[in-house]
Amino acid sequence: MFEPGMFTILDRFGTFVYKGAVFAAVGFAAGLVGTAISNGLILTRKKMDPTFETPNKPPPTLLNAMTWATHMGVSSNFRYQTLNGIEFLLAKGLPPVVFKSSVIVLRCMNNVLGGVSFVTLAKLTGSQKAAGKPVVTIKEGEEEETGTSEEKVNLVEEK
Repeated sequence: MFEPGMFTILDRFGTFVYKGAVFAAVGFAAGLVGTAISNGLILTRKKMDPTFETPNKPPPTLLNAMTWATHMGVSSNFRYQTLNGIEFLLAKGLPPVVFKSSVIVLRCMNNVLGGVSFVTLAKLTGSQKAAGKPVVTIKEGEEEETGTSEEKVNLVEEK
């Protein structure tokens, strides 16, 4: 998108759209395969250990894949293009050592921003839900049980 040359604004926007479509396709495929594998491993674990309980409900495969596609096509693509442009400008004006150091810092910040944006998107789409914090309650007879804060409140209200 920021490559020097006789490219029109429409050409550059086309690059953004094309790369977004490519990233979205990769995100959808990775989300589909990754979620299916993860859910399969959880099912296998439950078959091997019937007492095993997952702390969170597994995300729906297609919804999670669509969330990954959206994240990759929009957020990752935008950050990728922006980072390329910033690095292109910095390369022109900074000494090599300072430029390489700034690239490391920028890419680390990009990684954190990408993680935050995915978690936010996943919560918005409902593909990943945050449950209450697990707590430990002790019932009569010194038997320990784990549950969420909400379950603990319900347990106390029942007594």
